[in-house]
Amino acid sequence: MSLIRRTSAGALALLMLIILSIAPAAAQPEVDISFAHEQIDAYGFPELPITFNGTSFEVPTDVTAGYHTVVLTPGEGFAVYADFMQVPAGIPHDEAVDLALQAGAMDVTSPGWIYGGGSYAFANTTVKFVVHLEPGDWHIAASFMVDEDGAEEVMELYPLTVTAPAGGSPIPVDGPTADVIMTLEDVAFGGLEGPVAAGSTLFEVRNTGEQPRQMVLFRTDRPVTSDDFAAWFAEGETGTPAAVPFTATWVGYAALTSPGYSTWIELDLEPGIYTATSWVVDPESGMPALLLGMVQSFEVQ
Repeated sequence: MSLIRRTSAGALALLMLIILSIAPAAAQPEVDISFAHEQIDAYGFPELPITFNGTSFEVPTDVTAGYHTVVLTPGEGFAVYADFMQVPAGIPHDEAVDLALQAGAMDVTSPGWIYGGGSYAFANTTVKFVVHLEPGDWHIAASFMVDEDGAEEVMELYPLTVTAPAGGSPIPVDGPTADVIMTLEDVAFGGLEGPVAAGSTLFEVRNTGEQPRQMVLFRTDRPVTSDDFAAWFAEGETGTPAAVPFTATWVGYAALTSPGYSTWIELDLEPGIYTATSWVVDPESGMPALLLGMVQSFEVQ
């Protein structure tokens, strides 16, 4: 993963690599991994392990519908990504894997697919997040990067059968109580109008729009807008290196979710300014969502 996880096209990727002043993978000061899991652990949801063993992923093949704490564990020296996806019928496996890679790596979604939520773990760092899975045929879309700048990524789709509880028991409906409900509204974020308390914060990243979206969170040195990104990208396209207009440190990420779905992530944030962005390519305009307005800064105090 490039630290933005991810841009939608090579030109934007290069621009963001400049803006973040990304150093070699062995020394990247622009990352402050802020994932936590004390609140998540307290709920006691069934754990769903996704573990990379150095060559492939070890994952369950069937689970019961409801809330699950996903435990995403990379191998030593590898970074890993996971999302839960429902694949439309009739797509050959190899084609489906390629489309899942486009979604995870380039933020290009496919019609008819459902993205149930996920996240990302840097090498040697286990990440926990919560998803709600409904009965049906799902896939765990899991990929690994041989280095954390995402220069080489290998994706696989692992079938996952989600069944209703035995004996006709109802599917649990009581989910986590989020400290902040961050809504994804196609070209805007909601729920970030006021300040957020510093320390451990449970975010529900909920898609209330009509298109799949993800969320990449940075700590920035000032509030940043979509216009800031657009103006700076425009300067970069002239061929003359543009002055870096702001600094950004990657702190957290919630992977693609479809309308009606959520990912719960817990972040331990220090006081400061933070900026949520979404890089998913809008199918009508062909532009990443952040250039259509999906950038929102907020204060943690």
